[in-house]
Amino acid sequence: MNRDAAERQRAFTALLRSPVLDRRTHPDVWPLVRVHRVALGEWFTQRLGYRLVVTDSAARLFRLPVDGVVVAPRRFRPPTRRVLVLAILAAAAAEDAEDITTTQDLSDRVRVLSTHEDVGLAPYDPDRYAERTLFVKAVRLLVSMGALRPIGRDDEERREGWAHHRDAIGGAYEVRRELLLRLVDPASLRVALSGGRDDGPPHEAAARIGLMRKLVELPVVLYEDLTDAERHYLTSQRHRVLTWCAEMTGWVVEQRAEGMALIAADEADTDLPFPRQRAADFAALMVLDELVRTHGAGSVVTADDLRAAASEVRARHAKAMTNELRVGNAVESTARDRLGALDLLRPTGIPDTWRLTAAAARFRDPRVVAVNAKLDEEDEG
Repeated sequence: MNRDAAERQRAFTALLRSPVLDRRTHPDVWPLVRVHRVALGEWFTQRLGYRLVVTDSAARLFRLPVDGVVVAPRRFRPPTRRVLVLAILAAAAAEDAEDITTTQDLSDRVRVLSTHEDVGLAPYDPDRYAERTLFVKAVRLLVSMGALRPIGRDDEERREGWAHHRDAIGGAYEVRRELLLRLVDPASLRVALSGGRDDGPPHEAAARIGLMRKLVELPVVLYEDLTDAERHYLTSQRHRVLTWCAEMTGWVVEQRAEGMALIAADEADTDLPFPRQRAADFAALMVLDELVRTHGAGSVVTADDLRAAASEVRARHAKAMTNELRVGNAVESTARDRLGALDLLRPTGIPDTWRLTAAAARFRDPRVVAVNAKLDEEDEG
């Protein structure tokens, strides 16, 4: 592979991982995005139906819906609705703030903004610790999206200090108006305001885009989940599809009788690597193995089946359980959440029943090397 091809792959996967890139937050990748912006823009537009906007200082990838649908799954443990609401209000407040603002300034502005009659939201009450904690998360979300840039120290201690009223100002931030105004994409907004529907791409393009999005965005693509048009496109253009995947990412497409998966080369290239050396992942993996051995991939399991598997894992691997996993139904709920996010345990539509997807068999019979020490628990806050 030549240098240009490797640089394009690195820039492409970086944008998938972080849809907002700039010279300050991603100094190593930003020059590659700038140099290869034309090729990257063509890949995102023609193959995935996304829109890449690159300016002199930043790049923003918009995952536009097709027929009201965005394939990319919800983030694992996404921000709560209240955090999102506060983030939107903080973004609106930041637009009228000075170029340099603070957590306290934004909080004061949001408190006033939330009381307007035409807002129609529960007023923000910064005198309550719970609300201040949520506001800290909202500001952190705006930082992650590039709309605010921390100035000086912006660590957990300072954020927690402001939430506890120990810091009268909180963090200081530069308002990055260019990215602030790009938080909402006009095309996405137009679709949202029209009830989630638009004209969409032509029939063949829709099939191509739908298939490529599923390969790039989902943990696994089962043939049963493809539309007739997508299956036909894959049948007739399989070589092209595989070539595109390799060209864009450098990753390997694993093909099985039941479906396909684009396997990332590094854990950093996926939003939910599994399994990691974490107690929660270990518990989920062991529960999955128990379910697959007892019922088989493709089978429907119930809440009782899941509970029984969790109990067996907790008893068999007691030394590997952290204090958090020893409480109540923690093993069961942890496994359900993680396996659901990975589409290994899929809801059937009937309450308290799930189907073990075919991909679950890929994780069968895991080898446990040692369980003589507790595994570290990751910070998922």
